[in-house]
Amino acid sequence: MGDVFISHSARGDAFATAVLTRIEKHLKEKNHTPLVDQSDIPPGNEWRPEIVHWLARCDAAVVLLNEKALESHWVRREVNILMWRRALGAPLLVIPVLLDGLTTTAVKIAGLEELRPIQFARTARGEQPDADSLSAQVLERFADLPEAATGDDPMSTWLKRLGLYLSEAQQRSNLLVDAARALKSESEYLAHVTGRHGGCLFLADQFLMAPPDRMEAALDVLAPSLPDYVIRRLTAELAPTWVDEEAARGVLPAPDKRPHEMTVLLNARTAGTAEQYIRRATCAATRGFEVTSIRTLPTGEDRVGERFRDWENAVWCEFFEADTEEDRVLPRDVDARTHYLVINELCPPNVEFAQAVKRLHEAFSWLIVLVATGTEEPDDQVRAAFGNAVQLRPLLTWEDEQTAKARTKRLRKKHEHLAGTYS
Repeated sequence: MGDVFISHSARGDAFATAVLTRIEKHLKEKNHTPLVDQSDIPPGNEWRPEIVHWLARCDAAVVLLNEKALESHWVRREVNILMWRRALGAPLLVIPVLLDGLTTTAVKIAGLEELRPIQFARTARGEQPDADSLSAQVLERFADLPEAATGDDPMSTWLKRLGLYLSEAQQRSNLLVDAARALKSESEYLAHVTGRHGGCLFLADQFLMAPPDRMEAALDVLAPSLPDYVIRRLTAELAPTWVDEEAARGVLPAPDKRPHEMTVLLNARTAGTAEQYIRRATCAATRGFEVTSIRTLPTGEDRVGERFRDWENAVWCEFFEADTEEDRVLPRDVDARTHYLVINELCPPNVEFAQAVKRLHEAFSWLIVLVATGTEEPDDQVRAAFGNAVQLRPLLTWEDEQTAKARTKRLRKKHEHLAGTYS
């Protein structure tokens, strides 16, 4: 038995509503709990706190795709969080359902291509759309529903850590309510944070998607009542949340797949920004992911070879402490961890740079290379030289980085400011 989130844009669509109603009914008959928001949420409106809570903790999800859903910013963000959880290893069952005669090509064009490898529920070609048939297809998949989709995956662990830190303030429940208000949670949801059990976790879930200014405002409410060590840890956990969650997830391999010659381009000027993207994507995981950064500039004529050798040495020395040739044997458990090499040469990459990255992948196909390219996108020639590199979007501006840098410094110094020191 499990909680099943249903993503939809069914209002005003009779057939989508019929499918939604039948799926809800049959889930209840199977003793599952359907989680459905029936209200229209106009573009630009805030996330409903309950939906964020559901997305972070559901055991399965059904995504109803009609024309309206493909155009919905909300549905896109809901799918992003669900697939983010899957990419981090949560055993989350996701079932996309095609309505309106839509094809997987239409799903790709709408920017939801990541759903395409999953088996869709759909009306067979040549048959009339039938709500009962579609809902039956969905229910057949629930034989595969895991015992629980939240456990020790990085996102679940991160949320539990936040909940633990927030519990330090739970003795004064009004603090949690004030923090929820700072996050702009609607009044109807404030009761969730006053409960003896689960209130801290509900508030922790809100930090997953909170805009950075609201996150900082909530911390300002909580910090005076928290011990210094909790403030330090909480601010460290929340510092990367300024990063757009969809862009950050681009640094993760596809769900259930190991990275293979994966190159990611981020139009950032500093390696620190790139590292925050990784921390955001991995939910600041303390195990399973390893990151190192390198900043070297070739000085000789063999710029491709020199770069490759410098980067190769960094991989061996930083990840495996293999300083000599005889030590350079990969450990048996290398596939148990995901390795990121962040490269920043303080200038835009050129074709020779891209060729060196290709050589690096020939040596370490499992390595994820994240290139800080500067504020401009690489031109077409350089992108072609990289091959299948992924450009993270939305693009950054230098102002974005500077704002994030200043905010991170404020967070890091918050416990000192509370003590009256401004070093």
